[in-house]
Amino acid sequence: MNLTALTIGETVPQTDFDAAVHSVFHSAVNLRLNNNGALLTLTTADQADLPQGIRLNTPPDFSFETLRPNEPASCRDGHLRLPSLTIDLRPASLWTCNLPALRTDLTNPKVNAAWQTVWRALNARQIQTNADIVAEHLLNDAQETALRRSPLARIAAAALRELSSSASQLHPTAAAPALNALIGLGAGLTPSGDDLLVGFLAGLWCTVMSDRERLAFVSALGETVIALAPRTNDISRTYLIHAARGKISSRLKDLAESLSRGEEAPRLLPIAEAAMQVGHTSGMDAVTGLLAGLSAWRDE
Repeated sequence: MNLTALTIGETVPQTDFDAAVHSVFHSAVNLRLNNNGALLTLTTADQADLPQGIRLNTPPDFSFETLRPNEPASCRDGHLRLPSLTIDLRPASLWTCNLPALRTDLTNPKVNAAWQTVWRALNARQIQTNADIVAEHLLNDAQETALRRSPLARIAAAALRELSSSASQLHPTAAAPALNALIGLGAGLTPSGDDLLVGFLAGLWCTVMSDRERLAFVSALGETVIALAPRTNDISRTYLIHAARGKISSRLKDLAESLSRGEEAPRLLPIAEAAMQVGHTSGMDAVTGLLAGLSAWRDE
């Protein structure tokens, strides 16, 4: 089958490369680069853009499940070839993510109101779906009874509070125990602890502004995350490494952009819902982390 690429993430190699199929899903396939072991992700047209992603112009009934792990892949002269698939990369546009440019300011009443709107929607969805992690339980000391019902949430709550404290004090080394607790915490392709951390890092990058101390903090925190990322699985590690450098999926980025503009509920909530719907709980966990990260440097 011959397909064309719609978008290519900014971390995808711009030159020829060789790879092998790492893992296969209905709407995505991961390739492992032969030269450095990094993962690239091919996705169907309806999926999010990713820093490491190539989103394809696929028909509605398309599936990647004809591919098999360890099958070879090679990119030459703008064409990516797999055993049953050839992709023309040349028509694709470059997809980028620049979170510091958002300069999200929660002291702006419209931005703060947008944050509160998403906070309420997130908690309502987490409670409705009986999720282990409920945002208000993690960040509110009065919710210890709820946390006792879920060991995962109890660990995540303590770690997220430690992260927020280390950020407010601009003390990155103090965050090491929290990072150790979160990375790899939970089950699945992207464990809940990793999703929380991806969102938290994104929130910090959005609020760096022009503050050199904030930039130094989030950069140092990101380097520690990258060093600890081998504690989790290959796929989740990829998301952590990119988030440590301020690069996230388009659905989480779209939400961050809407919050930074102080969008009102009719425009904001569908974007928040799209971000929260990712995976079983991954989207909700990432949005929880995002809201916590955005509020880490506000005065109240």
